[in-house]
Amino acid sequence: MQAQQRSGPSISHKRKRKPGYANRKQKTSRPDGAPAIHHPYSPCYHPGLSCEESSCGCASSKTYCEKFCHCNLSCQKRFPGCRCKSFCRTKQCPCFIADRECDPDLCKNCGAGAPLDTVPPCRNVCIQRGLKKHLLQAPSDVAGWGIFIKEHGNKNEFISEYCGEIISQDEADKRGKVYDKYMSSFLFNLDHDSVVDATRKGNKIRFANHSHNPNCYAKVMMVNGDHRIGIYAKQRVRPGDELFFEY
Repeated sequence: MQAQQRSGPSISHKRKRKPGYANRKQKTSRPDGAPAIHHPYSPCYHPGLSCEESSCGCASSKTYCEKFCHCNLSCQKRFPGCRCKSFCRTKQCPCFIADRECDPDLCKNCGAGAPLDTVPPCRNVCIQRGLKKHLLQAPSDVAGWGIFIKEHGNKNEFISEYCGEIISQDEADKRGKVYDKYMSSFLFNLDHDSVVDATRKGNKIRFANHSHNPNCYAKVMMVNGDHRIGIYAKQRVRPGDELFFEY
């Protein structure tokens, strides 16, 4: 059961800051801390021309063409999906390597398109299917509220999606000045154009605290054409463990 707020002064959450951007969480897309640059996806459209012959938006942003693009289905820049038999959480899976969840329309062999009322053989579809862990919110020994896991989680296993309102970078800068006054911010850079603001429309995972020795990591994933933020276990976690990731 989620902890109820206690009477008296409310517990204030520790502020997170990103160097160069006031009140912007600094997240990385890989557990080794290597920064990633994410470009917002917009389907390319250049009638009568191939992606090689035109100023293709996908090519200029150095991203794959997706199933939503208007280019020919034989376009060499289209992401082909994987041919794995199952699991898809190792470096053998091209989707996993490319920071993408498996696409049920492209990945035909791994079980990404299994019926929704079954447990899919593919373990690289957790964000799109909402296969999150059971989390509890309670006072933290570190700062303010904290998030605790109620079940076991293995290394690199999906914990939860970081949800919130998707806003522009300019709007995030405006809100950041307001959040600065309250010493609390839940802004999370999604890509070059967008930021996720979990202040009003977020879920529990936004209360996970910062640590230089975290047991989780954040990763921006491409999920069926959209960038979404997943929180994954950096090591094995046990019931009752408080979750941390590095800002």
